[in-house]
Amino acid sequence: MDTPKKQQGLVRAGNLLPEILPPGLFDEVIRPEDVGYTHPVLLQCFLPTAHSVANKDQWQTDNGRASLLVRAGVLVDPKKQNVFKRCVVPAGPKARIINAYVNDFIFRHRTNTVDLGRSLRKTMERLDISIGGTNGKLLTREMENFAAAEIILGTWGDDGAAMERATVAKSMSFWIEKNPEQATIWQPEMVVSAEYFDAVLRDDRMAPFYWPALVALQNDTRAMDIHCYLTYRLKNGLKRPVTLHSKVLHSLFGQDIKGLKQFWHKFKKSLAAAQQWYPQAQIEIKADCIVLKDSPALIPYRKIDRIGA
Repeated sequence: MDTPKKQQGLVRAGNLLPEILPPGLFDEVIRPEDVGYTHPVLLQCFLPTAHSVANKDQWQTDNGRASLLVRAGVLVDPKKQNVFKRCVVPAGPKARIINAYVNDFIFRHRTNTVDLGRSLRKTMERLDISIGGTNGKLLTREMENFAAAEIILGTWGDDGAAMERATVAKSMSFWIEKNPEQATIWQPEMVVSAEYFDAVLRDDRMAPFYWPALVALQNDTRAMDIHCYLTYRLKNGLKRPVTLHSKVLHSLFGQDIKGLKQFWHKFKKSLAAAQQWYPQAQIEIKADCIVLKDSPALIPYRKIDRIGA
């Protein structure tokens, strides 16, 4: 149900949907193993919601003075000798999970070599994500798209502008694991480029996200992005309310939707789904904007020291 335009006061967006949070979900402190870390720009500028002809080769998204540009690249085809295959810009929920996994792995292990085989499988099992069948194929596809991609981060300030450019993977290795209980499985290993490694680790500027929410919201990619954004935006509290108009929200979360009216309707539903996993967030929903108010942080934000895997 949509929020009535005349409704005033604080609105728990989660109340707009009939689903009920699992009992006790937020009664205790979030477990450290359920917290992941990624580059803060990726919690404010997002990959495409889904694949399309318009975003297959290049994608740009902006947020204030920051912009993210992603270009598709190529990889060797592990199944065809002497063949390079053209990838597309990573998109959708599986791309977000792969991106989050790679960045979190780099941060936790302080290594540029990312295990996309056994370690990824172990992580997927812990998060209760199936890695077989269609789901496994989608994860593999987005892993390849992400590995081949070139990422450019641009920031503009009063004193000038800065840019960071990095191809994600410097090298990729594929080998075959023979498992008597499963079909042949490709076990890739990614060595990220020095530029990407430095961008992830420089100054320990990584920002936290909540793995269970990311996984639970896979059926609504927009809700995944909204949850990550709220977790980051409200991490230190707010000294004053922040108003985000529908046009701003559309540029952040709705580039796949042309009409603002259609976007606003879908955005409110995705916001409701996202806040099911962040019920502490204080959000006022108005006719054409939302107002973020000072809220308890979902994940307490502090300077991060190295943490175990």
